[in-house]
Amino acid sequence: MACFIAPMATGIVTTVFRKKIPAALKISWLNIMLWGGVAMLAIEHIAHGEVVLYPPFLTAMQNPADIPVMLQELVTVGGTMTIAIVFIWILLVAITSRIPHLSKQAE
Repeated sequence: MACFIAPMATGIVTTVFRKKIPAALKISWLNIMLWGGVAMLAIEHIAHGEVVLYPPFLTAMQNPADIPVMLQELVTVGGTMTIAIVFIWILLVAITSRIPHLSKQAE
């Protein structure tokens, strides 16, 4: 329902503060991974009718009884996806920083 909101929130924060983050951390990689996942999930949710292009946008918001379920999914599924994306980004940065010819090409 709303699992893409967690990586979207992280993407907003990393995009806003990207100039304050050292270039060695390759924050652009994280932003690409986050925003790509958000776009893919948003399209998937639109295709399945969970997100609509008119208010309240999230179909779970139409029934107040579904809101706790939506928030639970946001925290569990969205949080897990966000943590996985950040973990993979950390691995990529760590690997490329240890291999000299890759870290020079990536810049």
